[in-house]
Amino acid sequence: MKSKYSKEVDVLLIKIQDKKPAFGEDIGGGVIVHYDKNRTPVEIEILGAKRHLAEWVEQALVSPGKPIVAATSD
Repeated sequence: MKSKYSKEVDVLLIKIQDKKPAFGEDIGGGVIVHYDKNRTPVEIEILGAKRHLAEWVEQALVSPGKPIVAATSD
């Protein structure tokens, strides 16, 4: 797994597999999952990454041991 952050546009791209994405699906909350032609997830793109990461870290600190839940709307 590899990740790349672009501070110019505040986007975090997490590559799950070294396959070329065929299409993407916006799952809400500024998160886009990219799939290969077989519908296998290959990348996760997080728009507004700073905000998301700050929220996830806050959740982890406030409620250790509980699952971190991504926002579903902007």
